[in-house]
Amino acid sequence: MHDLAAFFAGPGAPWLARFGRIGRLERASIVGLLLITLIAIGAPWLTPYDPNLRVGDGYQPPSGAFWFGTDEIGRDLFSRIVIGVRYTWLPALALVLFSLVLGSAIGLVSGTAGRKTDMLIQRLTDLVLILPATLIALAVIASLGPGLANTMIAIAIVWWPWYARLSRDEVRRLVARPHVEAARIAGARGSRLMLRYLLPGVVPSLIVAATLDMANVVLTVSLLSFLGLGQAAPAPELGSMTARSLDSLTVFWWLPILPGAAIFLLCFCANLAGDGLRAALRGR
Repeated sequence: MHDLAAFFAGPGAPWLARFGRIGRLERASIVGLLLITLIAIGAPWLTPYDPNLRVGDGYQPPSGAFWFGTDEIGRDLFSRIVIGVRYTWLPALALVLFSLVLGSAIGLVSGTAGRKTDMLIQRLTDLVLILPATLIALAVIASLGPGLANTMIAIAIVWWPWYARLSRDEVRRLVARPHVEAARIAGARGSRLMLRYLLPGVVPSLIVAATLDMANVVLTVSLLSFLGLGQAAPAPELGSMTARSLDSLTVFWWLPILPGAAIFLLCFCANLAGDGLRAALRGR
């Protein structure tokens, strides 16, 4: 843990200085992601109305009373979108974190193990990678039933191999470095070698990959919800809200456009934040 703390502190290059390397738009995106996360966590306390109760007439356009208007039965669309961000963003964070931890652990073992073990792990990883992730997720949800928990299970099954491959490739690159060779000569083996001398060198690539991957996970979660495989109605999920109101696009435009814009904003901030982190971590 001391080594990881030293890595994040950076020798002679504080994180604020590294943060200053990146452009204003990327910095704003990183701050935006932090705000989105805080909004998702505090969503139940930030909604002006109960998202599942009728609070006015149906199909009211955006106004001072209802910032994003109301839906077909008079529910406040702003409240439903805020809760929808919670149901989309927090599961995406959990899925990326799970895949990151599992995949990096498998990649570390694969990169430092013997040839036979490495080959076995890589063939298993290749087997999962060649499977169409969306179709596998659909099959899993079809067998388990729709719902947020089942959606997360379905995505987690097929998402970790990308991180395992990236982690393994980075480890294989680092193994040939002089400091790792010196550590081996000094007697570092097993978990000590992986956690102290290899993991800090893998962390930057994994952080950037995870941030850039957030947009893909958000889109996948939204797609499954759009297809009706998320939580059951009246749960306010962004994908399902967009799907149910597509017929109203030309008349009551705010119903499909605003939930879709929320999905776009999540993906846009995640991609720009990933570019910013890649610039800040360049050379580590």
